[in-house]
Amino acid sequence: MPTKHGARPEIDPDSRHADVLREVVRQHIQSGEPVGSAAVSRVARLGLSPASIRNVMAELEELGLLSQPHTSAGRVPTDRAYRVYVDQLLRRPRVAATEADAIERALEGSRGEVDELCGEASRQLSRFSQQVALVLAPDLQRLVVDHLEFVRLDPGRVMAILVARSGVVHNRILPLSEPLTPLELERIGRYLSAEFGGLTLPEMRAALEHSLGQERAAYDRLMAASLDLGRRAVDLEQEGELFVEGASNLLSLPDFSDLDLLRALLRTLEDKRTLIDLLGRLIESSGVQVVIGEENRLSDLTRCSLVASTYRAGGRVLGTVGVVGPIRMPYGRAMALVDHLSRVLSRMLSSTEN
Repeated sequence: MPTKHGARPEIDPDSRHADVLREVVRQHIQSGEPVGSAAVSRVARLGLSPASIRNVMAELEELGLLSQPHTSAGRVPTDRAYRVYVDQLLRRPRVAATEADAIERALEGSRGEVDELCGEASRQLSRFSQQVALVLAPDLQRLVVDHLEFVRLDPGRVMAILVARSGVVHNRILPLSEPLTPLELERIGRYLSAEFGGLTLPEMRAALEHSLGQERAAYDRLMAASLDLGRRAVDLEQEGELFVEGASNLLSLPDFSDLDLLRALLRTLEDKRTLIDLLGRLIESSGVQVVIGEENRLSDLTRCSLVASTYRAGGRVLGTVGVVGPIRMPYGRAMALVDHLSRVLSRMLSSTEN
């Protein structure tokens, strides 16, 4: 195995190095305190003497996987140790059936409105993980349009209702250049849905602009109104809203007892634009992604870890769910919960497709 200055070491999951490192990480996650050889030696299943454990811990320190805060103290895992633990040693648990049922029931009550669904998902993820939960709602630019509807509010205004194939519904109010009757609005909605349904918003916008660019005299009044109304209905730049829940979970953790560190972290969690950018980097990744400590690009998150996964419908990624917590978070549980929530959201949104 390479030294601590080399590449990340590979550890045989069946070796005593793996057994000791796994136990040190487990105890450190549980207590937040340095772990001594005596505490590790009390784990009977390891079958190692205190002297053997001290030797192994010294070798793990040489590999850059453990550090010793004080000469008389035990050792703590480094960021690299947690990386090895997550990639090579972790036995990920499954979400308990009772918890899965509770999450499912909570989300079922909100499935009709996507924003409500994502908000409830963030609350449930924070509740069960005891970390800060992040849920990025669908980015409208990624949605495939199923159909458009228009509802007359008054002679000068209409509500455009955009329904995506994933079940996402978006409403916006548009001014009318000339009055249109409810029957005319119904005909416009049917025409636009039949002609342009199945396209993403950018594709639909481009197609409508192309049609409008043709000789306008070729279209009658209602056709011209249809194209103009459709173009304005899909002229959306909105990115997915970010739901953040459970920042108060950080207050009781010794990892953030430094008030300056805590304030900086809370400011970052309030900066939704920054967090959306962070989650956006994971949007093309598959499976559960784990970003540990200094792997984070945001300086205020280098004392934290992020566990995240995307959810999708119709083969398209819609958004991201994740948790932020201390580097010593219980990764197995966090990964299991994030994976479960992403699957539930994917299923609920996919089940509304036509």
